[in-house]
Amino acid sequence: MSVSENQLKIWAKAPSESEETKCQNAVNSITNAIRAKFGNQVTIFLQGSYKNRTNIKLDSDVDIVVRHDGFYFPDINWLSDQDKDIYKASFVSSNYTYSQFKTDIQRILESQFGQLEVLRKNKCIKVNGNSYRVNADVIPCFVHNRYSNPTTISAKGIELISDSNDRVCSFPDQHYENGVQKNSETRQMFKPIVRILKRTRNELAEQGEIEIEKMPSFFLESLVWNVLPHTHFHKNTYKEAALTVSSAIWGDMRDTSKSNNYAEVSNLMWLFKGQNKRIPQHAFEFIDKTWDFIK
Repeated sequence: MSVSENQLKIWAKAPSESEETKCQNAVNSITNAIRAKFGNQVTIFLQGSYKNRTNIKLDSDVDIVVRHDGFYFPDINWLSDQDKDIYKASFVSSNYTYSQFKTDIQRILESQFGQLEVLRKNKCIKVNGNSYRVNADVIPCFVHNRYSNPTTISAKGIELISDSNDRVCSFPDQHYENGVQKNSETRQMFKPIVRILKRTRNELAEQGEIEIEKMPSFFLESLVWNVLPHTHFHKNTYKEAALTVSSAIWGDMRDTSKSNNYAEVSNLMWLFKGQNKRIPQHAFEFIDKTWDFIK
């Protein structure tokens, strides 16, 4: 199949103003309910595709982070054994647990929207959308502090404990900033190419060519962010840029020495190593089909 340049131009665009309004309605209603209980103890903000402006019209959920600023999870994995001992000697645990915080947020949302409209999931709490607002995944979390020595924080992010007892951390602020920078350095082509590949992914999934669960939006965006040099994006058409970027990813996924150096957009965590269990072969298979679909 060959996708026309006009179609790619449509896919490259951000969603309409009406979609953005429904997103903001979800954010406002959820924020007001939670602030009535926690006030300024929490910071509430968007993350994911809506925040990063890589969303497409068919992105059904908006990710709303609710970070309690009074509690944090320490990351001391970067410290020497001696420094770890020093840190642990002064660490004082909190009586208010993350599990309690998530349950408190769940009860607030159930009181606001009704129990039938709220579903507790492994890593978040889902609030169903309607004609007024989009679906929302509310993500309760504490601060994540990465230490470079026992008293120095080198990076701040967010962290949660899933109901299956997995610790999950991320760096949404750094992700957003690096995405903006990448978009500027690629002459405003990074985000449009991400949207094009997301629409291609959805089309391939509808045709039964791929399993969409293997190519979540965060993964896809990170793949495109790692593409260098930026001249791969500096093309005269969306088709040429999409194919050139796809070709670069395809080649990198066949070379372990290159794929192992792929990072998340925050540039603070590896894409295929560490806590993540993503598989380069999934990216390779998707890009292989993407090339045939677009060309």
